[in-house]
Amino acid sequence: MSDSKSSSKFGLGLLFGAVMGGLAAFFLSPTSGPENQKLVAKKIKELEKLLADTDLEKKVKDIFGEATEEATAVYKKAKKEFIKTLAEAKGTVESIDKEKVAEVANETVEILKKEVKHEAKEMDKLKAELSKEWKKLAPKAKK
Repeated sequence: MSDSKSSSKFGLGLLFGAVMGGLAAFFLSPTSGPENQKLVAKKIKELEKLLADTDLEKKVKDIFGEATEEATAVYKKAKKEFIKTLAEAKGTVESIDKEKVAEVANETVEILKKEVKHEAKEMDKLKAELSKEWKKLAPKAKK
C-alpha cells in the first residue's frame, strides 16, 4: 500500500514540476510564441540545408542492408525528427555540440524503435549515422 501512495506522490510531483517548468519557460522567454516558432522554422531550414544527404540510397543500404522503400522511409523520418529536435534546442546552429547531437540521435532512435520493426543492430547503425551529422555541423560550430 505504501508503494502506491509513494508512486502517486511521485507522479503528482512530476506533473507539478512539468507544469511549473512550462510556466517558467513561458513567462521567462525573451520572445513571444510566434517569434519562437519563426526562429525554430528558420533553424530547421538551416539545419536541413547543412545536413542534406548526398547519397541517400548508399546510407540506407549501409544501415538496413538494402534500400527498400520502407527502409528509406524510416531513414527519412528519423532524419526529419532528428532535425526538428535539434532545431528546438536552445541557441543557434553554431552552438550545437557533439554531445547534443549524440543525445538527440539517441532520443530519435528510441522514439522510432516503438514505431518501426527493425533489428536492434539496424537501429544502432541508424543512431551512429545520425550522430555522424556532427561532422557536417562541426565546421560551423565552435569546437
